[in-house]
Amino acid sequence: WYQRRVREAVVSTQSTGEDPFLIVKRDAELSISEMNRNLERWKKLASGTSSVAKQERTAVKGKIMNALESTQGDILDLEEAVSSIELDRHRFNITEDELRNRKSFIQMSKDQCEAVRASLNNPQYSSASTSISIDRYTAAQQANNRSNEVFIEKSMSQQQQIMREQDEQLNIVGQSIGRLKQIGTAIGDEVEDQNQLLDDFYSDMGQTEKRMQSVQKKVDKILEKVDGKKQNLIIGILLVIMVIVVILFFST
Repeated sequence: WYQRRVREAVVSTQSTGEDPFLIVKRDAELSISEMNRNLERWKKLASGTSSVAKQERTAVKGKIMNALESTQGDILDLEEAVSSIELDRHRFNITEDELRNRKSFIQMSKDQCEAVRASLNNPQYSSASTSISIDRYTAAQQANNRSNEVFIEKSMSQQQQIMREQDEQLNIVGQSIGRLKQIGTAIGDEVEDQNQLLDDFYSDMGQTEKRMQSVQKKVDKILEKVDGKKQNLIIGILLVIMVIVVILFFST
C-alpha cells in the first residue's frame, strides 16, 4: 500500500511537475495534526467515569490509532520519496540543506508518533475500567488458550487410539494373510500330489490298453485257427467260467 502511494506520487510528479515529498508531507502534517488534537481530547476524558465518557474516550482512542497508523504510512512514503530524490537529485533541483531539512522532518514525525504512543501507554491516563477490561481480555484469552490446548490434547489422544486400533487390525490382517498363505501352499502341494496320481493312473491305463490289445490279437489268432464247432465250444467254456467267477464274486 505504501509503495503504491509512492508510485502515485511519482506519477503525479511526472504529470504536474510537483515534488513527491511535498505531496506526501501535506498528508503527514494533516495526520499529525489530527492525532495531536484527538490525543488532547483523550487526555481530558481520562478523568471521566460515566459510561458516555468511557465510550467517547474509546472512540477517540480509535481515531488516534488510525491517525497514528496513517502517519507511520506517510513516514514510510516520505522516506521512499527522499530515496527517490537522492537517486535523481538534479531532476528535482534539491540542495543539500533542503535534503537535511526533509530528513529532519521525517525524524520529527517519528518522534511525534513515539510520543503519542507513550502517552497512550502512560498509566496516568489509563482508567480503572481500561485495566479491568484488559484483565478480563487476558483471562478470556488464557481460558481460550487452555480450551484450545485441551482440545488439541484430546484430539491427539483420539488420534493415537485410532492409530493403535489400526495397528491391531493390521496385525490381525497380517496373521490372516499368513494363514491363507499356508493354506494356499498346502493346496498347491495337494494339487501336485493329485497331478502325480493322475499321471500314474494314465500311465497304468496306457499299459493296460496295450496289454488288452495284445490279448485281443492273440485271441483273434486262436479263433482263426479253430473251426466253428471248436469256437462254439470255447465260447461255452468261457461263458461257464464267467458265470462261475460272477457267482464267486457275489458269494464273497
